[in-house]
Amino acid sequence: MPRWGWNMFLFFSFLSAVSAFKFVPPGLMQGFFPTLHEGLPAAWWAFVDEGIRRGADHVAHHIENVGGTLAVHMIFGGLAVILIPLQVSRMWRRGDRRKHVYLGWALVPVVAISALTTPPISFNMDYPLWSEAGFALGSIAWFGALVMGIYWIRKGHRERHRRWMVMMAALCFGAVSFRLQLPVLRLFFDQDVVFPYLGWTCWVPNVLVVAWWWQRDLARQRGTTQTPPPAMNVTPAE
Repeated sequence: MPRWGWNMFLFFSFLSAVSAFKFVPPGLMQGFFPTLHEGLPAAWWAFVDEGIRRGADHVAHHIENVGGTLAVHMIFGGLAVILIPLQVSRMWRRGDRRKHVYLGWALVPVVAISALTTPPISFNMDYPLWSEAGFALGSIAWFGALVMGIYWIRKGHRERHRRWMVMMAALCFGAVSFRLQLPVLRLFFDQDVVFPYLGWTCWVPNVLVVAWWWQRDLARQRGTTQTPPPAMNVTPAE
């Protein structure tokens, strides 16, 4: 990826993480700390309720059924969006390889929790089933890419591990794609018209791009291994 593309990837990932975390300050200041004397369960629920209503009111309709799940999803999803670009960057992997390994294992529960909390939220939306299924399947694919990456590194196959980690990063970037596509499409259509399609368009194009890159990478490797050695110049004996 060219440097400008990488910088854009980092920039929009950072903005997406900020969007995910914006419910945390009001949740702590107006919810958690004022009610902490009532016990942790009450403080946690106040954090969820006040935080989402004040910092993410566009998803406040989820509070009644899946409010706690949504709060956990936003926290761990924000962490994933920040840490995964760092993990797949060449700069981070230079030098001591142990930091790549340590961060990788730290990301396992972060991605797993963020991905597995998505389906309950998806099916709590007031949209067609095919749209809700799109959001849910995107998260399952994300978790599946994580599992495949772990499987291949445990087998000692670093190249296949690398490919699946790139796929995982692309699926994680679906959160960023969603936040980029929605405001652009709302310039031309009502939100109720475009939102259902985002369940698929925020992650399927990312998967297709990585699949194309896989094929290109495999073709390049086959070309390298099958290139015959240059012929030697042999002069006839006199």
